[in-house]
Amino acid sequence: MTSLLSLTTVQYRWLAVLWTLGIVVACSIPAASLSPIKPALSADKVIHFGLFAGFGLLWMRALCPPDAATSLRRHSLRLLGWGSLFAIGTEVYQHLMPLQRRGDPYDALADGSGLLVAVGLYALVVRGRTESSSTS
Repeated sequence: MTSLLSLTTVQYRWLAVLWTLGIVVACSIPAASLSPIKPALSADKVIHFGLFAGFGLLWMRALCPPDAATSLRRHSLRLLGWGSLFAIGTEVYQHLMPLQRRGDPYDALADGSGLLVAVGLYALVVRGRTESSSTS
């Protein structure tokens, strides 16, 4: 099995696209198909946080490989903008579609938080790598 660290940028782009489509599919599941037991409020938000943290990490790696740190800031800001719009869009989508689901601004906040943490961590790791390699 191939390690995530050994994947190419093109493979990361495909993973990011598939992850994004997976989020859309998850948001498209009708309420009647979901468990009748409402998960704890915190569990729901943790799931949203995790989905968008994965989204952020995969897209950051796909758009800004560790060896191309020169565009890190630009890609980080773009992804935060587009990712936030996507998070809000998924909630609006759930509210407008006949899925018996409702948009929740706190879900969008959890999505944005996961995205922000992922983008921030990725930027810190890449900066740390480039700084340590430039001092060597």
